[in-house]
Amino acid sequence: MTQELDAILQRLLTEVGASRATIRIDDAGRGWEVAYVCAEALAPGVKSMRGDGSINQRGALTSQWLAANRRNLLQPDLLNAANPTAPAALLAVYGAKAQMLGPLLDGAGYLVGWISTHFCDGPKPLGQADSDAMDRARAEVARLVGIS
Repeated sequence: MTQELDAILQRLLTEVGASRATIRIDDAGRGWEVAYVCAEALAPGVKSMRGDGSINQRGALTSQWLAANRRNLLQPDLLNAANPTAPAALLAVYGAKAQMLGPLLDGAGYLVGWISTHFCDGPKPLGQADSDAMDRARAEVARLVGIS
């Protein structure tokens, strides 16, 4: 299944011009938790986030925003983002300058995970076409892992 998830992320990465795309899902049956990336796609030369559990993902203001709003979060300029702010390590360690997050919700509407796209080349205008691409990726992931 990881290969299928990686392929979904590669399409999303290409479609929106991102540097990195990741999926984090709480799924005890598969041994997944949002603390760690379960799938990832990277542009050449971009640092992987696989295996790094140092960021408190559930405690991050961005994931709390996703849980409260249950829709895509577009942040075209992380250095000047008001609220919610991204985790400092995302900028300092992983070089993200902009990001887009898409919530993965279970049938009851609970946030079980999310898809992240990071843009490391600089701030990036994000619009409806980007959000639509995220929605398509979210739907594919939900069908594949059975959370829709």
